[in-house]
Amino acid sequence: MTTLIPASAPADIPESTGDPIAIPGPWTFWADNSVSPYAPIGQVAVTSFTCNWALNGFGAGEAVIPVETSLGNSMGRLDLLRFFGFRLWAYYAGSVVWAGLATGLADDGGSAVTVSLVELPGYLNYKQYATTQVYNNVEQTTIAGDLAARLDNIGVPRILTPGAGRTRQRTYTYLQGQSRGELLTQLCQVTNGAEFRSEYGLDANSRPTCSLHIAYPRVGSNASGLALVVPGGAVSFQSNWASDMMRTRTFAVGDLAPGASGNKPVVIVTASQPGIPEIDHVDDWQGVTDNTTLNERANTNSAIYASPAFTVSAVVPVNGPPLGSYAIGDDVAVALADPLVPSGYTAMGRLVGASADAAAGTVSWEVAITQPPPVKRGLVNELNRLRARVVNAMHQNLGTPPGGTNP
Repeated sequence: MTTLIPASAPADIPESTGDPIAIPGPWTFWADNSVSPYAPIGQVAVTSFTCNWALNGFGAGEAVIPVETSLGNSMGRLDLLRFFGFRLWAYYAGSVVWAGLATGLADDGGSAVTVSLVELPGYLNYKQYATTQVYNNVEQTTIAGDLAARLDNIGVPRILTPGAGRTRQRTYTYLQGQSRGELLTQLCQVTNGAEFRSEYGLDANSRPTCSLHIAYPRVGSNASGLALVVPGGAVSFQSNWASDMMRTRTFAVGDLAPGASGNKPVVIVTASQPGIPEIDHVDDWQGVTDNTTLNERANTNSAIYASPAFTVSAVVPVNGPPLGSYAIGDDVAVALADPLVPSGYTAMGRLVGASADAAAGTVSWEVAITQPPPVKRGLVNELNRLRARVVNAMHQNLGTPPGGTNP
């Protein structure tokens, strides 16, 4: 059963001010206001555009937009400087494929500016968990839906598909150090966890829509017909095996509840492998105070990183298959043959990330063979983890939220 949780109902919406304007090719763009009643701004001239999507994550985008309205742009200077104040919608061949909120702008004195955008559901990364809640054996998509509840601030509804359902135990505390978006991502990054992705379409009035779909056991089609064949359909590809997170023994270190004293909880999972020496890895889980959650984290990472994480990246034409005909989370049949594996390698993977370049006419796919998909590591992610640990240490013993605080 699928449950649609709508965003705040908007007031009457004015008629659209016209069809979106295209950059060369079938890309077109349109903008409206980001708060109710989501009044249209109109057509947007865009001379360059890139964006990406992620499974159990949020995308980002960048658009080069002319400043002068005489160039066919309904957005004036004041509109462009209203960060988080407008939603930019991207269409490919008439299908809505992406939408974002403006978070930054670069101006070099030319006739156009470069606008940085966060995908609409990524607004959750800018909302703190400003309340306290304990879930005991609650169905996980319900918990995920609660974490994503503040998407109603920007008109993004939540779609919940619990499937057979699976209960979880979670404790969330006031300003515990992570945003709602980070808490949602962590909830879904466990074995047999729920998944989420952004989904786009048109409503009955032909207005663009974005929703956050949360589902168990998965989002995406398990018979999508997508295939990655090398040599063949891809413009280019690269396969990657990464062993930096590989382990035979996992130590999961939890946290103390606010105001508590004593020893932090630790869970150890051992998974020895013949012919491989003992490899230890320690995972720190700030804000995780109960052993049930810590056990889930430890067993998940032990399973995912028992072997090197294997991912395949490929660049495919934007029209083959057409962007908008598939989505993040869909199955991808992988068939590779190159000098490393001349006999060929075949597997079923999941499309866990994609990025589009309108000017180049291409889409870059990231296909994960390991399930659940491994957590992406990188300098930015590691710096964010360190920041979260510092914030979590700072936000101990805050007491209860003051009265009238919007969670």
